[in-house]
Amino acid sequence: MPKPDIAFETLLQQLHGDDWMQRCDAARLLGQSRNPRAVEALLPDLSDPDWRVRRNAAQALGALRDPRAVDALLQALQDRIMTVRQRAIVALGRIKDTRVLPALLEVLLANKHESYDAGKAIRKFGKKALPEIANAFHRTGNQKLMLLLIELKYEKAFDLLLRLLENPDPQAQLTAVRELGKLGDRKAIPYLMEQLDHRDSAIQSEAIRALGTLNATEAIPALLSLLTDDDIYGARSGLYHAVTEAFQSFAGLGAEIKHAFPGEYPAMFNMGGAPLSLPEAMGLLGDNPLREMLSGPQRDTLKADDLPPGIPADLVNKVMEEMRWKFGVMFADARDASQDRVKRLVELLRAESSLTRSAVALTLPWYADEASLVALEQATQDSDETVHQAATWAFQALQKVLLYRKQAGSGL
Repeated sequence: MPKPDIAFETLLQQLHGDDWMQRCDAARLLGQSRNPRAVEALLPDLSDPDWRVRRNAAQALGALRDPRAVDALLQALQDRIMTVRQRAIVALGRIKDTRVLPALLEVLLANKHESYDAGKAIRKFGKKALPEIANAFHRTGNQKLMLLLIELKYEKAFDLLLRLLENPDPQAQLTAVRELGKLGDRKAIPYLMEQLDHRDSAIQSEAIRALGTLNATEAIPALLSLLTDDDIYGARSGLYHAVTEAFQSFAGLGAEIKHAFPGEYPAMFNMGGAPLSLPEAMGLLGDNPLREMLSGPQRDTLKADDLPPGIPADLVNKVMEEMRWKFGVMFADARDASQDRVKRLVELLRAESSLTRSAVALTLPWYADEASLVALEQATQDSDETVHQAATWAFQALQKVLLYRKQAGSGL
């Protein structure tokens, strides 16, 4: 005869004791026990007068992943306390019994605080959720459900996106364009090409990036025709950066740029809709005061009189010094990355692939390094027409950037 699990039996006693803290701890630990007997012990606690006990019971039942808890957890979706409802939703997502999908979809569509949790729970079902989501979408036409279908690779996702693209709402159109790129279906290319003439520059830019993702090199002439002036500080900055990104995708240039000076430099700045990485921004900032402030540590310290009573100046100065050091290192690295990338890009202007040379030419102005000016001018004489067009635009754009920087430095 097996010996009783003394620890488990103790938890059962504490679960139904008078101390609410012990009851909460017991519920949590029972959820970790993996003992099937814990389910029956926890179910009554979903109706406990103390919301904290109900909350922990819901979480514990989710951890046990036992379908016997489904009905009680569905009842908990009506709990008057939001935290309890949220834990019940999470628990149902962990159990993954498809019977609960209609209830979770109802919560998602209700646009309450817990709708976000319902969306996450539904995603845990994966493709098993698609029939229910599709039924709900065809019944309601809700855009959230459409995006969920697309995310879960619904077989008719392409048609749904084309439908969304016809929506008069610019935000809906932007979403459709972005998702068409992510879907990876080259049938989207003609529809994306149509968006290049859109009056909304954000939709234009997203369509350009999507074409790059789909490796739509047939769009190259149309993309080059969008380079209508040479001012990357101007209103079309985001559009020009998107064209550059698309050419980088066509040429597979991303790895080369990153490996020139390893490190993660996500887009931290936005200039006229152009998402700039820190190394690009360091080049475009030039030697203005902002760059000096960010890249050079400042030694000014605060005194006790500068702070509210009770706040130690030494501690504040220590924290500030640590932050300055961290930011100083980050910006110094970004400056080095900018310089090293320019060197590598100039080398690649001699690459055999005309697509690589074109992508490199378009990329160089965004680092605003005068050292690349001569190489770009030489590239304007390239025998390949695409390289010639890209380099001509880039050379003129870089000249304008350097002129602006010179004027800014001289106070003009």
